[in-house]
Amino acid sequence: MPLPVHAQAATAPETAHPAPRQVLVLYSLGSDASSLWQTLIRRGISAELANQNWSAAPGIFEERLDSVRVGEQPAVAGLETYLQTKYRMVHLDAIITENYLAAQFLSQHPKLFPGVPRYYVNQGRQDWAPGDGVNLDVRHDFPKAIAVMLQVLPALRHIAIVGDGSARGQAWIAALRSASAPYQGRLRVDFWDHLSQEELRRRTEALGSGSAIYLLPVYRDVLGERTTPPDVARDLASRSAVPIFTSVESLILPGVVGGYVISGEKVGRTIARILQGRAPDANGMQAYIFDDAAIRRFGLRQLPPEARILNRPQGLWAQYHWQIIAGLSLIVLQAALITALMLAQRSRRATLATLHEERTLLEERVLQRTLELLVANSRLEQQATTDPLTGLGNRRMMTLRLGEELERAQRFGHTLSLLMIDIDHFKRINDRHGHDAGDRAIVAVAQVLRSVTRGMDTAARFGGEEFVLLMPETTLPVALEVAERLRIAAAHLRVECDDGQLVNLTISIGVTSSAPQATAPARREPDSLTDLLIRADQALYRAKHAGRDRVEWA
Repeated sequence: MPLPVHAQAATAPETAHPAPRQVLVLYSLGSDASSLWQTLIRRGISAELANQNWSAAPGIFEERLDSVRVGEQPAVAGLETYLQTKYRMVHLDAIITENYLAAQFLSQHPKLFPGVPRYYVNQGRQDWAPGDGVNLDVRHDFPKAIAVMLQVLPALRHIAIVGDGSARGQAWIAALRSASAPYQGRLRVDFWDHLSQEELRRRTEALGSGSAIYLLPVYRDVLGERTTPPDVARDLASRSAVPIFTSVESLILPGVVGGYVISGEKVGRTIARILQGRAPDANGMQAYIFDDAAIRRFGLRQLPPEARILNRPQGLWAQYHWQIIAGLSLIVLQAALITALMLAQRSRRATLATLHEERTLLEERVLQRTLELLVANSRLEQQATTDPLTGLGNRRMMTLRLGEELERAQRFGHTLSLLMIDIDHFKRINDRHGHDAGDRAIVAVAQVLRSVTRGMDTAARFGGEEFVLLMPETTLPVALEVAERLRIAAAHLRVECDDGQLVNLTISIGVTSSAPQATAPARREPDSLTDLLIRADQALYRAKHAGRDRVEWA
């Protein structure tokens, strides 16, 4: 889904200006909700783009690998086919990768989007010179990081540097060895980069006065146990009696001091410059950032005047109003209980009745909390496979469901059909009437799609304005009839825009089927998930080029 930018500025007719840039951004970590670093990156992109007066806003497409939640290998599985299918008709002016996993994936697929300029941002190899793009890795200024530690902690005599054995981690360790060399004799520096998590915890708890920790992003310990940098930061902060400095803004969590760190917002601004076609600058992406609570806890002083302080305390009521309300409520509750007990002493029967009532109430609360937990778990599971805009399934759910139905169809000799639906001229709707109108168009088509779906069918929003309808135990002629009914129903849709205009909608549909192996020609192996998607997309492509608002089959 395109990133929201300030595109409401007046624009001249399309013929008066060159076509706007179209850029694809690949994120490694996933959604903003799953990664603080991702949130900071997006904040920087939005801030930089908001400062521009657009004559033609860039078309920005985003894909997230979601490695934080599902792991690195599942995050890239099937991604090449998905990108080729989705962006077959999109002319891209640039591809930008943010973080190492997206960069690794793109560099390993040189035939993906041939000829499109590639920018590898924050991918962890400073001296790497890719043959197919530009390396814009963030450069750590470790000498400044050590200097500010000594500035705010004059009594500092020992630094324990925490890292891991990855290639990126070892490159950072080597740079820190060089940066700490001038302090030999004054400062003892230990490198904890080949420890188990248990040993790291034990050593952290043993540190005393005059020491500090410098925390790099840690992804695996020496035993190969996988973790995430924020989890490591929280764990060490809960155990450490000494200040913890870090190299990345997203690791400044409660109990972590901060220091001279890479700013996620500044990295986002660099990405935004590429989006606009401006010259990117890999330097100047660090800043002095500190946590206010950690400053006060460890008595830090002489902070740089340009330092940014996070989590400054607010007024007493603003900061503690929930605690004050809870305390007053507790006092009222205690007074009520004391009064009830005094009255209950008059009669043993009344006392037993009160105790029985309290026990019943407690059981009801436990049952209520249990039900709430079950509902919350069910909601989380649904959110992982549901598109939040339409309420239909998402691409992940459709991929899983299609794999299951293909296997079942081959096992029991059933026919399976697949419809790929795309809203015609969707980009024109977004450009002329705004993204809100585009969202309404997507929701309207989803409602029509839901109305023709049987209980055994599965409908999903596959990405952007594209939908997929999976119809198990359905032959191609039946699927074509359903597609035609869906096309006719969509042609009656009218979407109201913010300016009061009504936009007519049409859709194009590509249909394909997978015959059971018992009746399929002996020419080939059973259909795979990729085979069905490619055939459906090819049929959709023919429908688009045959004039749109039609159904084609493969």
